[in-house]
Amino acid sequence: MFLTPEDWIMILSGIMDVLLLLFVVDWRYFRDWIVIYLFTCNLSFILGSPIVNFHLIEYPYRLLPDYYQTCIFFELLIFPTLCIFYNQITRNRDIWSILYYAILFSAGMTACEYPLELYTNLIKYINWSWLTTFSTLLATFLLSRTFIAFCRWGCCYFGGRNINY
Repeated sequence: MFLTPEDWIMILSGIMDVLLLLFVVDWRYFRDWIVIYLFTCNLSFILGSPIVNFHLIEYPYRLLPDYYQTCIFFELLIFPTLCIFYNQITRNRDIWSILYYAILFSAGMTACEYPLELYTNLIKYINWSWLTTFSTLLATFLLSRTFIAFCRWGCCYFGGRNINY
């Protein structure tokens, strides 16, 4: 069986993702990371499907192509893990650091995605651009950070206890 470049990219991305989860994520904040993971999965899957259905992006090579038009590998594994990592880094930072890291993560992901769009069949821009990718990633990172801050506040306010482990 011959593996295509797309296969190799997905295998290596999956391995790096699992290693990041195992060795870099601080699991003392497990509850926060589960919330972030599920929030990001839902958000990216809910927003990703219409983007594909409106023919803005196409994923010629994807997992379960008979069932999903979106790239579930990215939307349900890679991106949520990176959101966990982003939220871990910005956990106790000020607003400017939160914004700086959101820009940094979005730029890094866009810099990885753009060559994939040009040279592989993993993603094809139809009515999309790298700037749109950057903007949507930036908004999603900031939204995930806002959501977990709201959850922490809600747990503290309504639960009557502080959850800053």
